[in-house]
Amino acid sequence: MIRRGLGTLLVTVLLCAGCTGDEPSPNGPAPAPKLVAADAVAQSIVDLKSAGAVRYNGSLTAPADDSVTMQVTVTKAGEATGELSVNGLPATVLVVDHTLYLKAGLDFWLKLSGVPDSTAPTVADHWVKAPGVLLGVDIERIFDTETLPGLFGKPLANQTPEAVKRTKVAGQDVLEVPTDAGVLYLGVNPPYGLVRFDLTKSGKTDPTKVRDLAFSVSDATSDMAALYRDLAAKTAELETAYDPFTGVKQGTHKFQNCGLSSCAIVVELTNVGKQAVRVAVKATWTGGGNVIGSCESRVGPLQPSQAGSATCTLSSPQWTQFYRRAQSVPGQHPYGAEWTAMALITPPDPAGLRTLASSAETPVANPQGNQHVYVIRDDAGKDDKQIWKYGVATGADWRKIPDEQLKFCTAGCVVDEVAATGDPASAHALARQLVDAYRGRVGQCPPAQWVGCSPK
Repeated sequence: MIRRGLGTLLVTVLLCAGCTGDEPSPNGPAPAPKLVAADAVAQSIVDLKSAGAVRYNGSLTAPADDSVTMQVTVTKAGEATGELSVNGLPATVLVVDHTLYLKAGLDFWLKLSGVPDSTAPTVADHWVKAPGVLLGVDIERIFDTETLPGLFGKPLANQTPEAVKRTKVAGQDVLEVPTDAGVLYLGVNPPYGLVRFDLTKSGKTDPTKVRDLAFSVSDATSDMAALYRDLAAKTAELETAYDPFTGVKQGTHKFQNCGLSSCAIVVELTNVGKQAVRVAVKATWTGGGNVIGSCESRVGPLQPSQAGSATCTLSSPQWTQFYRRAQSVPGQHPYGAEWTAMALITPPDPAGLRTLASSAETPVANPQGNQHVYVIRDDAGKDDKQIWKYGVATGADWRKIPDEQLKFCTAGCVVDEVAATGDPASAHALARQLVDAYRGRVGQCPPAQWVGCSPK
């Protein structure tokens, strides 16, 4: 809320088309077996869930009928970065520690439902903590690869991929697989891989109750080092991010220490929220009807129900000129300030994201780690002809993930652990190194490789 104070001086805020579309190498492995459409969808979902990060580019309709477009990259852990627009108005997106932050211009905030007009000028062009219900879209929950496939529905026909209708998506040949929830578009060759999904509706409760989802999908696992660097850099900017939805009660105000060089306004504040907050005060000053400068101040953290005060001091050349005129010209010389007091977030620490960026750049094996790099191969041998795919799985029961894929492989396939690491960035980087080395020898990715198989 904008507050005003007046005074008078008297004179005294994944699909890898380049991999799966290559001609098979005579020295490489035999192609993966042909499957029915439901199996191709199931294999594509396994790969989607196995990705370290996924890019989404498309649109949806939010519960309040807002048209939302998004170009976001989302990690397996739920961090996200990218751009979106709401009814044509753009914003930058960041999700860290399961919290959504937006950075947008004045028009975006003025037209976004739920944001008071008096708040918009303060938060414009700053990072702002935004509850998912405000946007009407919970990015982390909608694009969680563990739950997203549950929205895809079941294929309506059980045809072989050769019998499925073919079309093009962004110039790429794809299989069009109708389901009882929409349409899935898969690559035409094994391992197929999800290229796009068009769904009529999503979750059952706000802010996941969106509809008309139409998104292209591509694997971003190969770019995790750059992705985590970007996430860390944006997270470092959150030091000054606003939290306009945490209540700060404003009390009385007074001017003090007003002299030739400066003048201060002291604003009484109370934290009426449920957690400790820092508070930022920003004031615009006028003198003699003209703007003569602005000031900013921070106070806190204030504990819940704790009262405090913020002192915002103006020390501009325009103030000095105004003061001198008031001292030399008889009469009244009114001055005043309009201010906002708004909570600042408790910023997340970017150190963990920087560590993951380093891990993705220089992966290190850790035999005691819970991230497992595996290979699925024909049990006839361990050379390139027998390798089917590489992957990453987490936890003590990690073998369940590759074991469930054996039904898609040729008869006699087995799973071997290649290495373990202490974090997913290292694990996916090691798997990528294995894929790249294989690709360098054979000329293409392993026949069932979608994750980490970026086009050349």
